[in-house]
Amino acid sequence: MKINLLFHSLSITRVISTFSVLLLIIAGTHTLIFITTSHSQANNKEAITNLVKLKHKAIQFLHADSLDRDLIHRSLNSFSPLLANKLLENKYFDVNAIHFSNINLRAELVTLQHQLYQLSEQELHAQLNNVVENAELTIHQYQQLLEKESSVILVSEIVVFLLISLSALFLLIYCRRYIVAPINQLEANVNSISNHHFNVEFSDHDNEIGALSTGLQSMSAELESLINAMQKKVFDKKTELEKANETIQFLFTISQQLSTVKLTHSIIRDALNALAKQTNLTKLCLELVNGIEIDSDIGCATETGNNKRIPININGSPYGYLNYINGINDSEDNSIINSFSSLLARALYQEEYSLQEQKLLLVEERGVIARELHDSIAQALSFLKIQCTVLRRQLEASADKENQGAKTSVNNIEEAVTEAYVQLRSLLSTFRLNIGVSDFKEAVVIMISQLQKQTTAKIKMGKFDSNFQTHANQHIHMLQIVREAMINAMKHADCNNIVINCVAEEKQVVITVRDDGIGIEDKPGKNNHYGIEIMNQRAEELNAVLQIKNLTIGTEVKLTFKI
Repeated sequence: MKINLLFHSLSITRVISTFSVLLLIIAGTHTLIFITTSHSQANNKEAITNLVKLKHKAIQFLHADSLDRDLIHRSLNSFSPLLANKLLENKYFDVNAIHFSNINLRAELVTLQHQLYQLSEQELHAQLNNVVENAELTIHQYQQLLEKESSVILVSEIVVFLLISLSALFLLIYCRRYIVAPINQLEANVNSISNHHFNVEFSDHDNEIGALSTGLQSMSAELESLINAMQKKVFDKKTELEKANETIQFLFTISQQLSTVKLTHSIIRDALNALAKQTNLTKLCLELVNGIEIDSDIGCATETGNNKRIPININGSPYGYLNYINGINDSEDNSIINSFSSLLARALYQEEYSLQEQKLLLVEERGVIARELHDSIAQALSFLKIQCTVLRRQLEASADKENQGAKTSVNNIEEAVTEAYVQLRSLLSTFRLNIGVSDFKEAVVIMISQLQKQTTAKIKMGKFDSNFQTHANQHIHMLQIVREAMINAMKHADCNNIVINCVAEEKQVVITVRDDGIGIEDKPGKNNHYGIEIMNQRAEELNAVLQIKNLTIGTEVKLTFKI
């Protein structure tokens, strides 16, 4: 908004200075007029006084009983110079009439002075009357001049008063509108800006306050820009820190999840699901080099063919691959995936190390047990077998028929001891197996090669998956159940073929031992009953389900447990 002033200016100080100078000019002019007029009035009043005195003297002479010509001459000499000095004092009005009156009056006085002693009494009276009349005329003209001068003074006083009042009123309104109000608005804007409220309006004036408003508005805009930029940086940094904290919390949770509990397929699957959710992956799975594949809930990335693979290295050698597909190539997500693969590699290594350590301890413990069995029970059975042989020979040497029952009992004891000894030797062989790291198939192959020597039936392996992990105790229980099933088939089934299958299905393993023999009795014999009871106990230890059923031809022992 532009300002149109009577004295247009771009500066408040210039406007105020202009009006101040104007007021000074008005006051100076008024003072000059007042002084000049006052001086003129004083002179005119003095002239009127002298004229009145002259008039009174002339009237006094006219009314005197006798005319004293010497006194009249002295009086005229005293008034004549005064009249001559006051003729041209006033310059503001037309004083020609007064000037001529003064000239005429002075001329009459001069003439009267020169002819005073020559005039008769009557002529002197006539001349004095003329002086009185001219004096009255001049006094009247001076009085009119005084009235005019008084009017001028009055008018000038009124005009000066009005000018000063209007100027003061103008300056008051101007200051209130263009100084006080903008300054109040600037003060309010400054308070708003100090409270971080930058959406304020500034006055648009072509003056100092306008320049100050423009500068303050520019500063406010720049300050708002800087604060917004700072807030954005703080927000971005906060978001970055929150995301980093979320990432650290995620990796910490995954680390605890993978390291503080027993590492199973379900735990790894949960970790994969958490990674997929954290990084917004579309496909994700874990592929181990031993053939094990653990899929997340969103599916395996190997099915698409355009997956990304991150090797899971343990001690410099690949243990498997993390296959994934992500929609956006985010470096931070890639960093999380790499960190996750490192945590998973460490967890798998720790689990493998723990399993190996458990198996080594178990092998060592089994070796100790085998030595104890060999040194104690095996020797005791050998001694009993020898004693049974000696006792049977002694009974055969005796002809007493009453010893036939004892002979039969001795034969039964000898058979039982022989059977127990054979089973003990087989158990010692099992205890002394050298089992590879988490390789159930290799252990079964070794066990088949040992048992094949004890039977004419052909022991074969059907479909056999080994892409799953088990702990040492699970490993032993599974081997013992398979071994017991094969021994039962060898001893009681009268079969020609024994087939062992191991299928790793989703989240569970199914192991079956099938034979083509005569099948199992509804109520197994005592010896077979003990073997089945042991198998059931081992299945309970595994948290598994053991089923034994007759097929159309033969028997099937089925073990199902979760991984």
